[in-house]
Amino acid sequence: MGTKIRCPNGDIKTAEECLECGKCYPPPVMRKLLAGPLKRRSKKKRDKPRFGVTRVTAECLRKSYFDMVEEVIHSLDKFWIFSRGHAIHDFIQADMPKEDVEVFKQVNFALFDLIGFIDAVHEGVLYEFKTTANLPEMPQEHHILQSQAYFSMLSPEEQAKIDKISIIYFSLSNIKHFEIPKRIITPFLEANGTILAQALKTGEPPMKTKSWLCKFCEFKEQCEAADRGEYVVPNSEEKKEEPQNKKEEEANTPSVTYQISEQKTLATIF
Repeated sequence: MGTKIRCPNGDIKTAEECLECGKCYPPPVMRKLLAGPLKRRSKKKRDKPRFGVTRVTAECLRKSYFDMVEEVIHSLDKFWIFSRGHAIHDFIQADMPKEDVEVFKQVNFALFDLIGFIDAVHEGVLYEFKTTANLPEMPQEHHILQSQAYFSMLSPEEQAKIDKISIIYFSLSNIKHFEIPKRIITPFLEANGTILAQALKTGEPPMKTKSWLCKFCEFKEQCEAADRGEYVVPNSEEKKEEPQNKKEEEANTPSVTYQISEQKTLATIF
């Protein structure tokens, strides 16, 4: 499922067409913004679904499902948000040993496999880094679950070496960090992953998590159709590839960008 991009004039293009056009930004900028979408890799056939951690710890499993089966069209602005976040991650990780950053973990369940990339496991601390427009007063619940999911995926021997879990939020002007409890949430991960696996098999979206954020969801139309029993899965057998590194895992996360008005964006976090 190739990445589609919405141009400022409303046209929809592939990443390749966007790069060839080059009207929005100079070529060096465009090449960096589109570096991820331009990468192509062969799709592996698997016996069961493979989910990134952020799929099963998302605030709404129905949104995770739609993000896997529906075509999502991005703006170049979103790629800039991703790129800026990646640059901050790289800056913080630069002085850590290579084996301590983007630590890959996989846990196999009966109906699905779960994979994740931990930002860093360094000197007894499991770190999760988040870039945001506005620093939160408290860590967001799905970020806590994401971090605790990574802890749960460690072996008992690795867990014993972790003194604490730290979530660090970076804005353009400040930094804020929180220590959260070490907690094993494997049953929660298995339950949510099983729901998603069954939804992919049957074509029936999971139950939604209703909140005030629903009105800003990019899948609002599909969700309302599902509520009426009228949702039809797109006629495609091709599902989105699950991430092969931390950058792809964050890019696959249903982004939390809520546009309250043309003048004010409440928050952008990934």
